[in-house]
Amino acid sequence: MKIQLLSGLCLLSASLTSCQAEPTTTHYLTPIITGQVLDKYTNQPITKANVLYTGNTYTQTDENGYFRLPAITTSDDVSDSAELSEMDISINKKNYEGKTYSNFGIQRVKIVSISEVPEYIHMGELYLEPLPNNVGIESSYKYEQYIEDMPYCQSNESQKEVNCIPIPDGVNHEDA
Repeated sequence: MKIQLLSGLCLLSASLTSCQAEPTTTHYLTPIITGQVLDKYTNQPITKANVLYTGNTYTQTDENGYFRLPAITTSDDVSDSAELSEMDISINKKNYEGKTYSNFGIQRVKIVSISEVPEYIHMGELYLEPLPNNVGIESSYKYEQYIEDMPYCQSNESQKEVNCIPIPDGVNHEDA
């Protein structure tokens, strides 16, 4: 009887152990994006601006105009050849011209390797221009700016005058 009970407990223990799910690993397909949204003329932070990333990830700027878009992640079941569309970031706020940054220097069309550690990209200061007073919400789309292939800023360029992103730490102008 003791042997049967012991055998039954061992069998139960083995079956419970095999039913436990293995922990999944998070893979980062895109970098974490940060920046600050400011009024082009007053240099004041724009609060609660909508920041949309690659179609389905979004956030709003905080009271100081800062935003942080999380990395797009996936689990182990995605292969290394997973494809993503080009990265787009759209910034919109009522009474301001919207901006869409398309493929701003970090193409993500095909992933060569999936990382378990997220990358970070700081876009720096992004300036929105107020809409003219007589423009209604229904006409505001006419003022949308579309910026393609945003380069890194050169040492003599201001983000207020040129659509560019700051050079990442550890990279110089010759490498960018």
